[in-house]
Amino acid sequence: MDVIYVLCVNGAEWENIVVYLSKEEALEKSEKWPNTRMEIFSKSEKGGYGPTYNYYLNGNLVETT
Repeated sequence: MDVIYVLCVNGAEWENIVVYLSKEEALEKSEKWPNTRMEIFSKSEKGGYGPTYNYYLNGNLVETT
């Protein structure tokens, strides 16, 4: 599955949102900011990326689907 990781800081403006392309970097940043969700988006068949509703929090995967 082709995915991207998006650091979702509460109250962040869109220009301050950071996208990571590697799982390793996403996990590293998730541990650095333990109270911030690192949302996981997967590539859709129609183009673009959509939410998986799973995320990393403090370096741990939280699966909601």
